[in-house]
Amino acid sequence: MLARSYLHVTVSARDRRGTRVLIGSVEATIAVLFAIVVLGPTLAERFRIPGIVGLIAGGMIFGPFVIGWLNSGGLVDDLGSIGILYLMFLAGLSFDIKAFNDNRRMAITFGLLGFFIPFLLSVFVVDQSEDIETLGALLIGAMWASNTLVAYSEVQSAGLQNTRSVGAAVSAGVVADLMSLTVLAFATATAVIEIEPLDVPFATDIAERLAPEGVQPTTPDPALSLWIGLPLLVFVCLWLLPRVANWFFVRVGRTRPQRFVFTLALMAVGATVALLGGMEGLIGAFLAGLGLNRLIPARGPLMERLDFVGTSLFIPVFLISIGLNIDPAVLIDPQTIGLGVLFTGFVLVGKTTAAVIAGRIFGLSGDEIGLMSSLSFGQAASTLAIAQVGLTLGMFEQNVVNSAVLAIVITAFITSYATRFFASRVPPVVVERPPIGQQVLLDTRASTSEISLLVAFAGGLARPDGGLVVPYGVTGDTPRSDVQAAVDRATAEAAAGGLDAEGMLRVGDSFTNATTNLVTEVDASLVLLAWNGPRWAADYVFGNDIDGVGQASPVPTIAAHLVRPWGRIVVQLGQPRLAWQRDDVQLTADVVRHLREGTDVGLVVLCDDESTAALFEHEGDRARDRDRDGMVVVTDRAEQDDVIDRVEPTDLVIVPAHIVHDMPPWRLRRLVRRLQSTNIAVVGGPHRLTISQGVTTRPLSTAITPRIATA
Repeated sequence: MLARSYLHVTVSARDRRGTRVLIGSVEATIAVLFAIVVLGPTLAERFRIPGIVGLIAGGMIFGPFVIGWLNSGGLVDDLGSIGILYLMFLAGLSFDIKAFNDNRRMAITFGLLGFFIPFLLSVFVVDQSEDIETLGALLIGAMWASNTLVAYSEVQSAGLQNTRSVGAAVSAGVVADLMSLTVLAFATATAVIEIEPLDVPFATDIAERLAPEGVQPTTPDPALSLWIGLPLLVFVCLWLLPRVANWFFVRVGRTRPQRFVFTLALMAVGATVALLGGMEGLIGAFLAGLGLNRLIPARGPLMERLDFVGTSLFIPVFLISIGLNIDPAVLIDPQTIGLGVLFTGFVLVGKTTAAVIAGRIFGLSGDEIGLMSSLSFGQAASTLAIAQVGLTLGMFEQNVVNSAVLAIVITAFITSYATRFFASRVPPVVVERPPIGQQVLLDTRASTSEISLLVAFAGGLARPDGGLVVPYGVTGDTPRSDVQAAVDRATAEAAAGGLDAEGMLRVGDSFTNATTNLVTEVDASLVLLAWNGPRWAADYVFGNDIDGVGQASPVPTIAAHLVRPWGRIVVQLGQPRLAWQRDDVQLTADVVRHLREGTDVGLVVLCDDESTAALFEHEGDRARDRDRDGMVVVTDRAEQDDVIDRVEPTDLVIVPAHIVHDMPPWRLRRLVRRLQSTNIAVVGGPHRLTISQGVTTRPLSTAITPRIATA
């Protein structure tokens, strides 16, 4: 008995020691970090929260205050330090210079107003506190004067990305961020001056008046004063580095790995020069990205790799490291909540006032002003970067960062719902669309769909418009010979059906980028994607690569799962309340009319009123009786559910994308089980196709790299 007890104690002690060793090991740290990177952003988006909040929450849960599997310092801090440089470098690279020039006057006006009003408001209020000195107040003002386009997907879905108000909000955000970084440069350099005074009469006076007690510099002893270091930094990043990079790309770096590594080296050079002037390295990284902007196209392979490495590893680890220092119990503390609400007020009041003034100057309507301001409410990565610097320098306490995270969550909800509200009230820019069948780009990745049926679907769209079918394939991880064989088969099937077809092959890692580039190259009028069919659990949690194309495509997109020939089309329209939803209903009607042209295929339209169903009618329906061979309209909800429950194997179910986006999860799961082995197609307008309720395949894109997200 005694021996058994001793053995139990010994084994338990060993288990505890082994657990401690595992928790502190590099292997275990990497495993936990990567699990958070995969799951955190995706789960956050399920609740319409920015992906960065999911990463911070993951850091809190697995950090020392809860589970304790991750600790601050060591590997996490090292990767996080690289991540904050990478974050600002990508922000500089992603600045859309062309969009800024197109809206220069309004962008500068709204950008300056959108910076100074919330900045001065924040500084005035915070400076009244005895706990935060003037430098800390300046940094807090810079945090809430910047903004990130968290809700840009809402205006993109509504087709408003080309309106004046949206263009001004996008470009003005860059102006505000530049001004915020200028404040950050001044604040960090002044903090270093407090430790190492400059040999000039006024240096000590500046330090005594501005720097708080206990400020700890994060930069080495500055070799240059701010007044010399800042002009030198601008010269190196905006003049010297672009010329060095251009020489390297032309003369030496002809391979992608060489260009990738050299670009990161230039980022480090910019950060190092910033340190020489006593500024934070992230300022140099941002200016280096700005200087290299024109040399690295937004959709080029080099940008794709830079974006992939940054948003997959370094930047998420930086955000996780922020969460490690947050005690979840503190987030529900009344003081934290009160400060978070105050920060939210700085954003709402400041950005709204700026939008009203700028809108009146440039003659925008009330709804356009509302859209411009609501789009500017978003706060994300740049806010956290400035907050982390202030915390590290000792300009304020951890409670400011905790409240900043809370304010980011609150503003994320406000900007999403407010942008959606005003987007429904602003008329989109009317763009003349070509006939949908003029140039149909056909994805040949048919795994569960029959390629012959996909070709027939594409032909049904192209034939009435005398259009061309373009079968295409992207190599990715698939052997080139297999992709080429699929393209050749689809081309042969199209030719056998009397269609004009031309196959294309693209070599590349990203199916999304290759497809969107092909859309531009061949001037496609519609993209038809091969779909494996609805998979509720995987699609609902992780999204689907089809969503990536649907969100990026500038032309209408259809995802089709086709397993057998169809003799009847069943269309479910739901309740299209918004303008873009009604536009997708019109598009769906156009698709159905094309598919039925010259055939005896029957049609059942499930909608709330018969006037909507009239969009689907064509000449043949007027000559037919209202039976299976003609068009049947079902407006009663119970009867609509009954029709869906009795869908036959030879039916083709077609729905506009907003049906998937708006459907409650429990109902979507039931529908997926019912239609898993049925022909089904989801139709979406430009930037609107989703088959997994809007979960993006790149959940950090809008919070980190606006040009990548909006390209």
